[in-house]
Amino acid sequence: MHTLAILSIISAVSGYHLKPHTHIRRGNSSSTCFPFNSATFNNSTTVPDMSRSDWWCSAEQTYGFLGFSYPIENDCDGEPYSLIESDFASMKEDFGASLARAYLPGCYTDDIWERLIKAGIEHDMGVVFQVAWPLNGDPDSWWKKIQTSILDTLANSSYADIAPYVVHSIEFGTEPIGDTDGGSYEAFEGYLSDFKEAAKQYGIPIGISEDWDRPGTMSSDDGSSLGPVGEKIANLSDVVHAHVMPYYHDDLTEADSWNYIKNQVTWLKANIDLPVLISETQWAWAYNDGHAGGHVTGPDSCDCGEDQYTNYWQNFDDNCEFFKENQVGWFLHAWQQEGTFDMKKDDGSYAIPNWKPRRC
Repeated sequence: MHTLAILSIISAVSGYHLKPHTHIRRGNSSSTCFPFNSATFNNSTTVPDMSRSDWWCSAEQTYGFLGFSYPIENDCDGEPYSLIESDFASMKEDFGASLARAYLPGCYTDDIWERLIKAGIEHDMGVVFQVAWPLNGDPDSWWKKIQTSILDTLANSSYADIAPYVVHSIEFGTEPIGDTDGGSYEAFEGYLSDFKEAAKQYGIPIGISEDWDRPGTMSSDDGSSLGPVGEKIANLSDVVHAHVMPYYHDDLTEADSWNYIKNQVTWLKANIDLPVLISETQWAWAYNDGHAGGHVTGPDSCDCGEDQYTNYWQNFDDNCEFFKENQVGWFLHAWQQEGTFDMKKDDGSYAIPNWKPRRC
């Protein structure tokens, strides 16, 4: 159902560009797009001599491992540029990351977005911004401060001109339907529509970061198709940032997880005519007190561990061709700050040593 005509309309609205030769894939030297091929900023804020849509790789090339969720839950001073730069360097060099997804920004000024853009330019990585409803105890209404800081960065900062070439997309909320952000679905849909209109001039795709497997809202009551809220959200979106999280399903073990993931990807592609990314998915390498999902009832009853964690991510890696065929990219959640979901442990070691997701 993803016809070229439909996708061409989507690309015109969202900034995703369908190149004439859609067979071009990452690693093909004839493709010079960003961030999967040879396009580079040369560590300069000079705007590329091409349109945003020509600069970015097409949705067809945005598949497989993309990078990490990058939590920035501290205040702005808690994320100095030296730390962000170092993390981007490690994600790029050690894992081959091409994108970093800002997660739960806990600061309300332009500084954090400018630092992320600067690090993206330095390491030739795209970034995903996020308007988040605070989960750190700050008033819920402060999501508007995050929205304002992003729009101000795009309009007025010293990086304003180059920002659309660094910012891949913007997530408006993280599980906003599940958390009823905005107070009601209708109110949230209005906020999303307003934000999309405000950001339209920059050509940056907008979507929500959400679990579409929510019967009666995001999906239909029987789970076979879009639900009433899902239909409205899809019509307001340029891109899908899907939460595909078997870890939080009580009836699924790690051994069951891949079938669930595969079925969710198939469902998303069958029901939504938009580019699809898995923005959030995870497993735990030890009991995670702050995120006790799935078969986790306590430290002594936990379908988690180093083997499960490694197997979970190895399944993504082993099925690179599946993601290529379906043109779906995925982020590993998370780099740090999310307990035993983290790839980078507190001592600086990696939960999966000597592993770099493959290209296909």
